[in-house]
Amino acid sequence: MLVSYKWLNEFVECEDYSPEEVGELITMAGVEVEGVEDLSEGLKNVVAGVITKAEPHPQNRRWMVCDVSIGKDSVRIVSGAPYLEVGKGVIVALPGAQLPNGSTVEVVDLKGVESQGNLVSEIELGLAEEGEVETVIFLEDLEGEVKPGDDVTSLLYMDDKILEVSPTPNRPDCLGVLGVAREVSAILKRPLRLPDATCEEMDTPASDFVKVKIMEPPLCPRYTARYVEGVTVAPSPLWMKVRVKAAGMRPINNLVDVTNYVLMELGHPLHAFDYDDLEEHTIVVRRARQGEIIVTLDGVDRELDRDTLLIADASRGVAIAGIMGGANSEVRRRSERILVESAFFNPTSIRRTSKRLGLQTEASYRFERGMDIEGLVLALNRTTHLIQKVAGGISAKGFVDEYPLPYQPKQLALRQETVKRVLGISLSEEEMEETLNRLGFNAKRQNGSIEAEVPPFRAHDVTREIDLVEEVARIHGFHKIPSETLRGALPEKPIPTTKELKEGLKDLLWACGLKEVITYSFISPKWLRDLGLDADDPRLDTVELLNPLTEDMSVMRTTILPGILQIAAKNQRSKIMDGAVFEVGRVFRKKGSVTLQEPLSLACLMMGRTPDHWSVKGREYDLYDIKGVAERVWRWLFGSLPKVVECQEPFLHPGRSLEFREKGVSQVAVVGELHPKVREAFGLKGRVYVMEMSLPDSRVSGSKGFTFTPPPKFPATVRDLSIVVKKGVSHGELLSLLKKTVSELVEEIRLIDRYQGPPLEEGEVSLTYSFRYRAPDRTLTDEEVESLHQTLAEKIVSQIGAKIRGK
Repeated sequence: MLVSYKWLNEFVECEDYSPEEVGELITMAGVEVEGVEDLSEGLKNVVAGVITKAEPHPQNRRWMVCDVSIGKDSVRIVSGAPYLEVGKGVIVALPGAQLPNGSTVEVVDLKGVESQGNLVSEIELGLAEEGEVETVIFLEDLEGEVKPGDDVTSLLYMDDKILEVSPTPNRPDCLGVLGVAREVSAILKRPLRLPDATCEEMDTPASDFVKVKIMEPPLCPRYTARYVEGVTVAPSPLWMKVRVKAAGMRPINNLVDVTNYVLMELGHPLHAFDYDDLEEHTIVVRRARQGEIIVTLDGVDRELDRDTLLIADASRGVAIAGIMGGANSEVRRRSERILVESAFFNPTSIRRTSKRLGLQTEASYRFERGMDIEGLVLALNRTTHLIQKVAGGISAKGFVDEYPLPYQPKQLALRQETVKRVLGISLSEEEMEETLNRLGFNAKRQNGSIEAEVPPFRAHDVTREIDLVEEVARIHGFHKIPSETLRGALPEKPIPTTKELKEGLKDLLWACGLKEVITYSFISPKWLRDLGLDADDPRLDTVELLNPLTEDMSVMRTTILPGILQIAAKNQRSKIMDGAVFEVGRVFRKKGSVTLQEPLSLACLMMGRTPDHWSVKGREYDLYDIKGVAERVWRWLFGSLPKVVECQEPFLHPGRSLEFREKGVSQVAVVGELHPKVREAFGLKGRVYVMEMSLPDSRVSGSKGFTFTPPPKFPATVRDLSIVVKKGVSHGELLSLLKKTVSELVEEIRLIDRYQGPPLEEGEVSLTYSFRYRAPDRTLTDEEVESLHQTLAEKIVSQIGAKIRGK
């Protein structure tokens, strides 16, 4: 919200503080001021002048060539504005001036006549739109006197600075100049002045002109209205236009500008209706009928539903309550009689309607946060006062006030010991009482505590004793509360936690070249079905959200894979075909009908090619890339390599997938290439490799992870052996049997070749293993190695049932 420094001074005297200092004071009290802007920034090289000569342009009779005195000098200016006569005082923008509407003044040649500046109109000041009738501003129409050449900033009411205030959502009372002034008044301990709200009234009461009926008191607990006749709709005076524009709104006409002016001044939205357009001169506050349509002031047809609160006359809707008026009752140039509305609407109702219609206005922004139900009368009278000031007219006596649910003030007690316990400082009861009273709370010392009556403009955010503590603290000054160094014994040994597990795991995966992604815990049930899961798979038994944002976010995920598959598909649609990513997060699975488990899970995905490097060209990712990552993670978690078995997951390619298991470890990992049908369902192209692993809450106790082994002192001897087995025998099973069979002098066993085909029989596979022999205390002789290798071959034949190839 934009707050004029001069406007602020009308409510509380603070001219002895600069705008920047005032902004700092407000910010330290909890209402942030993001910056201060100079309203006169665009008025440099703009001075007063007097026309000394005015003649028609020789090439264009609609233009005038004027000699304008600006003090010691004179400039020649070509202008198409009307009413330019000798002796008229004007405002001159000299070459180089940067005007508020963004234009830059330059010396230009206009059909043979050099124009050395501009005569300033409201368009250049940003107070009127391009295309409107351009009438220059004459000094005679402004208050105050200046001589040619003098600065005109003060005459244009632009010798001001604007504070950009950003109240938190719980402080709607600071969405007006008065609310900000109330803060300054409390901080500086200076009196707060209320604006003039006196009205010129006739003898006839307002109830003779206006009838108000509230059909939905919970949605509109109070509605007030004034009748004013004899008004003249015209442009607003310059001072009002400048303030309305400086507050971030566009000047329209005097009646609309007044309602906007009071909106920014007091923070309360108002609306003016053309009285003669209201059927039976009646206001009915009711719910809209299902499908009812109203054309709002922006010219859009709005279809309403039963949840929309409508302001209607005797037969039709004339405004969407708290959001925008209707075009069928707007104030026009012919309007002479008006009805001014000031009401209170339920914040939740306005928020829902605004969101459903996609329509947020300055009014809805405030009503959504909660207005002052008692302050709306001041806003109504202030609006009437200003209308009479700028548009004339006279008001009916009093106003109509329908108030079916009167405001009941809240009473809260503030104890001295509570303040001391929370803030760590001792404040006297007198000081706390005075502080609360300066903020508008009716506070009195009573029975060892301070009894405070919450003012209606703070009723929405001050509801408990702790809120009063905060009020005292921020006005006392948070910076005055002494800070103390935290003290306490550090634990002797860090306790492993899930956070430490996750951070360590992320470091490991980043080192493997994967990038972290974070997806929503809410997914679409269709994504789980696209994985090809069996109908009785427990991962299809999901937790459904009661109020999902969209269908694609309607259930809690039971696996992380759909989320990262969606990311991969989105990247491919953006022509990003390569990538290696991971996510560590919770999944949500039912256990029985009422219990919910939230185990930690890891998912990885690789697709496309590895990154190119200057020393080596990238290659296609394959199954062994992601298997290697899975093995490193498993060994880091459990301290050993896993047992590899056949995988049965339906979303993985049969024959190109595997599963990790380990005795005594409940966690499993599945690794493999994504099934072509699943890949197609998610809109993916090319081979995609995935891994998903259930994680413990901490690393397994005693897990050493990667440890250093000293280099061997004695050389090794390598022997190869080819064995023939049945096709169904897996390498993992065979390797496990080999490790049980071999001598302790066998340091390593590696599979180096696999062959299938002639001269082998149908269903047979040849596997060649490399055995590395080494003794820790001596160099093995060839005879020893040959003997060990021969014994090993015989055991393989007898114990495993394999054949030695070539024999």
